[in-house]
Amino acid sequence: MASTRDVDIPTYDGLKLRGTLYYVGQDKPCIIMSSGWSGLRGHFHPDFAERFNAAGYGVLAYDNRCWGESEGLPRDEVDPSLQTRDYFDVFNFASTQPEVDAAKIVYWGSSMSGGNAICAAAVNKKIAGVILQVPLVSGEAITRTPGMSTSLFVLDRGKTVATGSHSKIANFPSSLEELMSGTSTAVLKDPEALQFTEEMEKRGMNWSKACTVQSLANAVLHEPAAYIHRISPTPMLMIVSGNDVVTQTHLQLEAFQKALEPKKLKLLQGVGHFAPYFGKTFEENVKAQVGFLNEIFGG
Repeated sequence: MASTRDVDIPTYDGLKLRGTLYYVGQDKPCIIMSSGWSGLRGHFHPDFAERFNAAGYGVLAYDNRCWGESEGLPRDEVDPSLQTRDYFDVFNFASTQPEVDAAKIVYWGSSMSGGNAICAAAVNKKIAGVILQVPLVSGEAITRTPGMSTSLFVLDRGKTVATGSHSKIANFPSSLEELMSGTSTAVLKDPEALQFTEEMEKRGMNWSKACTVQSLANAVLHEPAAYIHRISPTPMLMIVSGNDVVTQTHLQLEAFQKALEPKKLKLLQGVGHFAPYFGKTFEENVKAQVGFLNEIFGG
């Protein structure tokens, strides 16, 4: 039977990240889980934690800095460089917990945090494995989006300095009509994003509707594909959706090819970026993840 407790995780630069430890006993393997772009630890992480716990693995899920219950300013800002470093601090914290076997810690990241996990796993050779779910692998690819003007990020910083107010943009589109019109300025321009937010509404989840403009500036400077070959010899599992238009299937597969052994790929056919979190695709996805954990831990 799994139990939970909320924890405060101290960071190198003096913040406290709020997390939840799902534990299944003393001195057990532990999966460190971080959310994607604007996600929180309560967004579908409990579903994964339930399955991992049932297989005998603990979970430490946490809110990224500047999001949810974690500290950090400005609020609602994504900074993958700092989030990557937070993985180190969460690892150090987890290693000191009596419920965790420090030699059996796995990094888990999805979407933006999947890219962060690539970079963190390239440096931290103390982890036992890494699970990358539909990871962002290229900030450069974002700059190639039609209509993208990176010079706007520079001007936005000047505006913030002058006004003291951080400009924000929507995380998700508001409607299919908005998407089809080509006028959407949302970060996650994907019809499946609407199904994702509908699922969150159905479950009574709260989420941030917007992020700072500088979040995109930070993201375009992030290039996890340049680090992925350095994960080896740590075992790696990459989960890729076959029709991903957010982190783009072909870019993930190219990054996977750059990775060295040992590595495994799970391709989820016929679905997009948000499908792995719930429903039928979640079942296929989490089964592959538990199988990977059983392989590396002999479960």
